[in-house]
Amino acid sequence: MKALLLTSLLLLASCNRGAPDIIVSDPWVRETVAGQSGTAAYVTIQNKGSGDDRLLSIGAPQPITATLHETSTENGVSSMRALENGLAVPAGATIPLNPGRAHIMITGLTTPLRAGETLKLTLRFERSGEKIVDFKVAPAMGGMAH
Repeated sequence: MKALLLTSLLLLASCNRGAPDIIVSDPWVRETVAGQSGTAAYVTIQNKGSGDDRLLSIGAPQPITATLHETSTENGVSSMRALENGLAVPAGATIPLNPGRAHIMITGLTTPLRAGETLKLTLRFERSGEKIVDFKVAPAMGGMAH
């Protein structure tokens, strides 16, 4: 009986090992003006678990689209590219999506986003599933204080 109990406990412990624990904080999106159809959103993703995860995609209300992008600078020239394979979120890591780095590109806006409003986006993780997040609209010039 003790052997069966010990085996069951070890099996249970091994099932829990390697699981990601994703925490999303500080979500914000830049305010837009009339006629502007795109902007950028930012968030901090923390994996407090012992298993890796990956942010695969971002869902947005129609007709808006949201995609992961990364800005890089080489020889003084900045460029932006889509992160086709998502964004790795290793165990124990904190991944900030900040201006000038990795971010969420928002396109297809038909009305302006005003400071103080929120934009609901769905972050889709490979192992952690979907997390619905309210992104607070911040003034275009200021961003959110961290």
